[in-house]
Amino acid sequence: MEDHTDDRTLDSQHALAFAEHIISTLREPFVVLDKSLRVRTANAAFYRDFHASKDDTEGRFIYELGNGQWDIPRLRALLAQILSNSHPVEDFEVEHDFPALGRRSMLLNARRFPPGGDDADLVLLAIEDDTDRKRAEAAVRSSERRQRFILESIPQKLATARPNGDVDYFNPQWAEFTGLTFDQIRDWGWKQVIHPDDLAEHVRAWRHSITTGERFEFESRFRRADGEYRWHVSRAVPMRDEAGGVVMWVGSNTDVHDIKRAEIARTDSEVRFRRLFESAQDGILILDAGTGKVIDANPFMTALLGYPHDEFVGKELWEIGLFRDIDESRAAYRELQEKGYVRYENLPLESRSGHKVEVEFVSNVYAEGQHQVVQCNVRDITERSRLQRQVKEQAAALADLDRRKDEFLATLAHELRNPLAPIRNSLQIMKLPRVDAATVERSRNVIERQVQQMVRLVDDLMDVSRIVQGKVELRTERVELATVVARAVETARPIIDAKGHDLAITIPTESLPLEADVVRLAQVVGNLLTNAAKYTEPGGRIRLSARRDGDEAVLRVTDTGIGIAPDMLPKVFDLFVQVDPIATRSQGGLGIGLMLVKNLVGLHGGTVEAHSGGLGAGSEFVVRLPLMSPGRVQPEVSDAGERPNEPHPGRRLLVVDDNVDAAESLATLLGLGGHEVRVAHGGTDALAVATDYRPEMVFLDIGMPGMDGYEVARRLRTLPGLGRAVLVALTGWGSPDDRRRTTEAGFDHHLVKPVEPAVLAALLAGSPRRT
Repeated sequence: MEDHTDDRTLDSQHALAFAEHIISTLREPFVVLDKSLRVRTANAAFYRDFHASKDDTEGRFIYELGNGQWDIPRLRALLAQILSNSHPVEDFEVEHDFPALGRRSMLLNARRFPPGGDDADLVLLAIEDDTDRKRAEAAVRSSERRQRFILESIPQKLATARPNGDVDYFNPQWAEFTGLTFDQIRDWGWKQVIHPDDLAEHVRAWRHSITTGERFEFESRFRRADGEYRWHVSRAVPMRDEAGGVVMWVGSNTDVHDIKRAEIARTDSEVRFRRLFESAQDGILILDAGTGKVIDANPFMTALLGYPHDEFVGKELWEIGLFRDIDESRAAYRELQEKGYVRYENLPLESRSGHKVEVEFVSNVYAEGQHQVVQCNVRDITERSRLQRQVKEQAAALADLDRRKDEFLATLAHELRNPLAPIRNSLQIMKLPRVDAATVERSRNVIERQVQQMVRLVDDLMDVSRIVQGKVELRTERVELATVVARAVETARPIIDAKGHDLAITIPTESLPLEADVVRLAQVVGNLLTNAAKYTEPGGRIRLSARRDGDEAVLRVTDTGIGIAPDMLPKVFDLFVQVDPIATRSQGGLGIGLMLVKNLVGLHGGTVEAHSGGLGAGSEFVVRLPLMSPGRVQPEVSDAGERPNEPHPGRRLLVVDDNVDAAESLATLLGLGGHEVRVAHGGTDALAVATDYRPEMVFLDIGMPGMDGYEVARRLRTLPGLGRAVLVALTGWGSPDDRRRTTEAGFDHHLVKPVEPAVLAALLAGSPRRT
């Protein structure tokens, strides 16, 4: 307020006029009061702003203006202060109700006028309407309270930051979550709660947003007060001024830990599913339940049917070989839609290349989100089905083998009883008194023939055992096929003659040399001839022929016998197979002869085939053998055999066998040959007898109880005077392994029971070489 007076003291009138002149020039509301606090005058601004008139104002007490709601005590104290001294009062705040305006908030500024005079009786009162400002401030305060309430009520952790990124506010949720105070977190202190693995990338993203002003969003883990890290999504947006500059950042941090864990679990589950889907060793198809078309197929499925993955997708089942045609495919799919489940134990499929496979097909309908899908599991059971069929076939074969084994045992018992009956009868005849010499000779011949028959049976059984175990060894030499045939015919001649068969033999005059085991090959041809004789009615025809065919010798044995049924032809060479069990029992046979033929021919590098026109049409067996090449000519084996030397009388012999009959009969036979013979029936007795007797040759059984023949042989070698004795093993076992064991035990010879008398004579007459 300008001072337009000088230092003179003005009288009351002059002072009032001067004051009225001054306030009339001012824009702010002014009133002039006298000492009694009555209004002397007011300027136009007062009347305008407070909607007052001179009549309602001049001459009235200041506290009577308006509705009389002035704070009278405070106002009087204010004016009294003004009048009592010259100090002005600044911004005295009061409120008052005006008729036209209502309640107003005002700031009063008062001073005495004229200033500096003790006799001044006027007060200049400036009135500033502060209502709008006060209301604005109140609104701001109310807004701030509401905003703070909101910030502190929201569950998210909220923060604000200055444009440079320094955080200047955190709501209480932050302090509660982290256990840190605002001072510990403010500015960039929040970095301490970020997981170390997330910190660098989080800060980098935040600095990028500060630099560019772009929206900030990042996922990271925050450490809770108890030390647990929880996933949060942090977002911040810039608040800009009118010029577009960033004035502050407003951000939130939302706990998404449970959602994140669920997402991670779902992702892990999807990864596991995809890994299983891709690596499954069953075919998997995913179909749209509505259309039935393929949505996805795993690699096993595509490999199984030979379609690339892209060609699977969008196709129906019938288009990829799962069903034979459209109708069948759609019928199967309708069944699936009705039941929600379809299973085929064995579904034949065809791959794109035409390859046949068998599968087990199972499909289920299930919900995948809002959609229905079908999962088809396709298991390749081609190999399993093959094995199952094979097992069934093997089971049938085993059952058949078991049946044939039973038949074999029954036939074996029959074959063994057959020779025993004439042997027993012949022995009984020989015991009768007054039997003439011719009858005794016939009985002896019967016994000899029947024993030979039993020997052949046992030899065949032993041969089967060796073949099954792979222990047959051939002693090959150069031999003419004619020689083999001659030996075989000699063997089979008795049964052929006994049945009155017509045997015709056609052998070429040219040489047909073979590298063969003459004994084994003669056994082959003899078995074929014997077989033909057994299964041909008396008086039938048997033809044996041989010829050269390139570098092979071809031998045929043909008969007019009972023939072979077509279903039996592939089986005739199997073990224990008998073409006609009834005929077999009547004719004799163990069902092992042809098995021996096939295997012995195979050992010689040849083949054998069976042919027949059926039952009653006879049979033909064709043997093919490789001829010996000209560059491999060897001396032919002599057919005459070794002619035994004359027995050497006077040898000291010891027979050791726990079988008393066997030991005594062999001792008698050797004694009749002019030798001195002692007998022992056990290992201990043998050692005791040998110590004093000192035999030149010992016939020693192997399978004795207590001390077996191997141990007896070893001990005999240690006795004085027996180092050069000839030890002969007598045993029912004749395999190469058995012969090796007797050699290791110190034996000089190995003879298989029963021993031919001619072999004994040759052994006694010859040198003590290994046999």
